Amino acid sequence: MKLFSSAKLETILPKIGNILNTKIIPLEDNFLKFNFSKVKPELEKIRQLVKKEGLWNPHLSAGHGGLGLSLTEFGQISELLGQSPYGHYCSNCNAPDIGNQELLLGNASDYIKDIYLKPLLKGEIRSCFSMTEPEYAGSNPTEMATTAKRWR
Repeated sequence: MKLFSSAKLETILPKIGNILNTKIIPLEDNFLKFNFSKVKPELEKIRQLVKKEGLWNPHLSAGHGGLGLSLTEFGQISELLGQSPYGHYCSNCNAPDIGNQELLLGNASDYIKDIYLKPLLKGEIRSCFSMTEPEYAGSNPTEMATTAKRWR
Protein backbone atom coordinates (compact mmCIF):
# COMPACT_ATOMS: atom_id res chain seq x y z
CA MET A 1 0.00 0.00 0.00
CA LYS A 2 1.44 3.35 -1.00
CA LEU A 3 1.09 6.05 1.62
CA PHE A 4 2.54 8.76 -0.57
CA SER A 5 2.98 9.13 -4.28
CA SER A 6 4.88 11.54 -6.45
CA ALA A 7 5.76 11.79 -10.12
CA LYS A 8 9.35 10.97 -9.18
CA LEU A 9 8.29 7.79 -7.35
CA GLU A 10 6.00 6.74 -10.18
CA THR A 11 9.07 6.75 -12.45
CA ILE A 12 11.62 5.28 -10.03
CA LEU A 13 9.69 2.47 -8.34
CA PRO A 14 8.98 0.47 -11.52
CA LYS A 15 12.64 0.73 -12.57
CA ILE A 16 13.85 -0.49 -9.19
CA GLY A 17 11.19 -3.21 -9.15
CA ASN A 18 12.29 -4.44 -12.56
CA ILE A 19 15.98 -4.64 -11.55
CA LEU A 20 15.03 -6.28 -8.28
CA ASN A 21 12.84 -8.94 -9.90
CA THR A 22 14.96 -9.68 -12.98
CA LYS A 23 18.52 -9.25 -11.69
CA ILE A 24 18.75 -9.25 -7.88
CA ILE A 25 16.19 -11.77 -6.62
CA PRO A 26 17.40 -14.49 -9.01
CA LEU A 27 20.76 -14.38 -7.15
CA GLU A 28 19.22 -15.11 -3.76
CA ASP A 29 19.78 -18.87 -3.98
CA ASN A 30 23.47 -18.06 -4.06
CA PHE A 31 23.08 -16.00 -0.87
CA LEU A 32 22.43 -19.18 1.07
CA LYS A 33 24.91 -21.37 -0.77
CA PHE A 34 28.02 -19.25 -1.19
CA ASN A 35 30.25 -16.78 0.56
CA PHE A 36 29.63 -13.14 -0.39
CA SER A 37 32.90 -13.02 -2.32
CA LYS A 38 31.55 -15.64 -4.74
CA VAL A 39 28.42 -13.62 -5.50
CA LYS A 40 30.10 -10.20 -5.51
CA PRO A 41 31.11 -10.21 -9.23
CA GLU A 42 27.46 -10.59 -10.27
CA LEU A 43 26.38 -7.98 -7.75
CA GLU A 44 28.96 -5.55 -9.13
CA LYS A 45 27.38 -5.90 -12.58
CA ILE A 46 24.01 -5.03 -11.07
CA ARG A 47 25.50 -2.07 -9.20
CA GLN A 48 26.86 -0.75 -12.51
CA LEU A 49 23.39 -1.14 -14.04
CA VAL A 50 21.82 0.71 -11.11
CA LYS A 51 24.33 3.55 -11.62
CA LYS A 52 23.62 3.62 -15.36
CA GLU A 53 19.87 3.81 -14.70
CA GLY A 54 20.39 6.78 -12.36
CA LEU A 55 19.16 4.92 -9.28
CA TRP A 56 22.41 5.00 -7.29
CA ASN A 57 22.50 6.49 -3.76
CA PRO A 58 18.73 7.05 -3.58
CA HIS A 59 19.03 8.37 -0.03
CA LEU A 60 21.23 11.33 -0.91
CA SER A 61 20.48 14.77 -2.27
CA ALA A 62 20.97 15.39 -5.97
CA GLY A 63 23.94 17.59 -5.07
CA HIS A 64 25.68 14.57 -3.61
CA GLY A 65 24.90 12.28 -6.53
CA GLY A 66 21.64 10.89 -5.17
CA LEU A 67 18.04 11.10 -6.25
CA GLY A 68 17.07 14.02 -4.02
CA LEU A 69 14.14 12.16 -2.50
CA SER A 70 12.16 13.05 0.58
CA LEU A 71 12.38 10.67 3.53
CA THR A 72 8.91 9.35 2.67
CA GLU A 73 9.93 8.69 -0.93
CA PHE A 74 13.16 6.97 0.13
CA GLY A 75 11.20 4.92 2.66
CA GLN A 76 9.10 3.45 -0.14
CA ILE A 77 12.17 2.69 -2.20
CA SER A 78 13.81 1.13 0.83
CA GLU A 79 10.74 -1.03 1.42
CA LEU A 80 11.05 -2.34 -2.13
CA LEU A 81 14.81 -2.91 -1.90
CA GLY A 82 14.31 -4.69 1.42
CA GLN A 83 12.58 -7.55 -0.39
CA SER A 84 16.05 -8.98 -1.06
CA PRO A 85 19.14 -9.27 1.14
CA TYR A 86 21.03 -7.74 -1.81
CA GLY A 87 18.62 -4.88 -2.62
CA HIS A 88 20.12 -2.08 -0.56
CA TYR A 89 23.68 -3.15 -1.37
CA CYS A 90 22.98 -2.94 -5.11
CA SER A 91 21.81 0.67 -4.69
CA ASN A 92 24.62 1.67 -2.29
CA CYS A 93 22.25 2.39 0.58
CA ASN A 94 22.99 -0.60 2.80
CA ALA A 95 23.88 -0.54 6.47
CA PRO A 96 26.25 0.49 7.83
CA ASP A 97 27.40 2.41 4.75
CA ILE A 98 24.28 4.59 4.56
CA GLY A 99 24.65 5.81 8.14
CA ASN A 100 28.38 6.35 7.80
CA GLN A 101 27.81 8.32 4.59
CA GLU A 102 25.40 10.61 6.43
CA LEU A 103 27.80 11.04 9.36
CA LEU A 104 30.70 11.85 7.07
CA LEU A 105 28.62 14.27 4.97
CA GLY A 106 27.54 16.21 8.03
CA ASN A 107 30.62 16.08 10.21
CA ALA A 108 33.85 15.15 8.45
CA SER A 109 36.59 17.51 7.40
CA ASP A 110 37.23 17.96 3.70
CA TYR A 111 40.34 15.83 4.08
CA ILE A 112 38.39 12.91 5.59
CA LYS A 113 35.64 13.33 3.00
CA ASP A 114 38.22 13.02 0.22
CA ILE A 115 39.74 9.88 1.71
CA TYR A 116 36.61 8.04 2.87
CA LEU A 117 33.36 9.66 1.78
CA LYS A 118 34.02 10.05 -1.93
CA PRO A 119 34.98 6.40 -2.51
CA LEU A 120 32.12 5.28 -0.24
CA LEU A 121 29.61 7.25 -2.31
CA LYS A 122 31.02 5.71 -5.48
CA GLY A 123 30.74 2.21 -4.00
CA GLU A 124 34.49 1.66 -4.25
CA ILE A 125 34.90 0.90 -0.55
CA ARG A 126 32.75 -0.40 2.30
CA SER A 127 32.55 0.89 5.84
CA CYS A 128 31.90 -0.64 9.22
CA PHE A 129 30.51 0.11 12.61
CA SER A 130 32.33 -1.08 15.67
CA MET A 131 32.18 -0.37 19.33
CA THR A 132 34.02 -1.30 22.45
CA GLU A 133 33.44 -1.11 26.17
CA PRO A 134 35.95 -1.26 29.02
CA GLU A 135 36.10 -4.78 30.46
CA TYR A 136 33.61 -6.20 27.89
CA ALA A 137 33.75 -7.45 24.34
CA GLY A 138 32.49 -4.59 22.18
CA SER A 139 31.15 -6.98 19.58
CA ASN A 140 28.59 -8.35 22.04
CA PRO A 141 26.11 -5.58 22.88
CA THR A 142 24.38 -7.78 25.48
CA GLU A 143 27.43 -7.29 27.70
CA MET A 144 27.65 -3.53 27.58
CA ALA A 145 28.09 -1.40 30.66
CA THR A 146 28.51 2.25 31.37
CA THR A 147 29.40 4.49 34.23
CA ALA A 148 27.97 7.94 34.80
CA LYS A 149 30.23 10.46 36.51
CA ARG A 150 29.39 14.01 37.38
CA TRP A 151 31.97 16.20 35.70
CA ARG A 152 31.00 19.65 36.96
